Amino acid sequence: MVFENSGFYLKEALYSIKRNILVNIATFISFTTILIILGAFLLIYANMNLFLENMESQLEIIAYLEDNISKKEINGLNEKISNITGINEIKYISKEDAFKNLLTDLGSQQDILTAVETNPLPDSYIIRLTDNRNIHKIADSIAKFNHVDEVEYGKGIAEKLLKFTSIFRKAGLIILGFLIFSSILIISNIIKITVYTRKNEIEIMSLAGATAWFVRWPFIIAGFLQGFISAIFAVSILYKTYFFTINIIQRNIPFLTLVWDKLELLPIGLAIVILGSLIGITGSLFSIGKYLNE
Repeated sequence: MVFENSGFYLKEALYSIKRNILVNIATFISFTTILIILGAFLLIYANMNLFLENMESQLEIIAYLEDNISKKEINGLNEKISNITGINEIKYISKEDAFKNLLTDLGSQQDILTAVETNPLPDSYIIRLTDNRNIHKIADSIAKFNHVDEVEYGKGIAEKLLKFTSIFRKAGLIILGFLIFSSILIISNIIKITVYTRKNEIEIMSLAGATAWFVRWPFIIAGFLQGFISAIFAVSILYKTYFFTINIIQRNIPFLTLVWDKLELLPIGLAIVILGSLIGITGSLFSIGKYLNE
């Protein structure tokens, strides 16, 4: 039945939008503005999350080994560390390589090491984890292994960083939920104004025997079109403004990591389009109910 009358429903929806053009323009502008605000938050959140992920990726465990450790003992220790759940990468650094790296880092200041006759640096392992929230437990486990002299992972700083990132992500999700809920309320009330302009027509159709869904479908389609078109405009404005802004930021702060990949931003655009369409549909659906004689 719905598909049989789909042409009629679409025609009625377009006629409704055309007949109440001023109200629908106001609805479109309000709809687009709200979705731009929501999208701007999502873009800021995505970049902040990328920044925090980069900071977290710098966290690592350095296990310094005892002097005169044999090749066999190194291999055995490597196997023990590899068997720990949550290990992502293990890199062995010999004392010779560590000294070479130190010279490279010192650059033109290598002369300060001329008085050093023997290499004072120990062999070590650099260990990266799949989940840095377990860094404290894993570091403590490694410290208990034989031939491990000392373990460092930025104790104190690492815990504070992980706590901050956790709070930020939770707060971001709460704010996002609040923005979506507020958007639904505001847009639903805006759509109510559009429906109100046709309340007499709705009541007459209902009293004349039209089914509730026969009355609803043109409004649902109109709500979908309003939401979908507003979302497309919002995404277009957001992306153009976003890439213009990050180009300026990149020129002035080149070391700052930002989300550039359009494929990474695609889920945000799709989310706005889907959300805008769904809000338009649900807003129309609920707004028309009070005028139906069911």
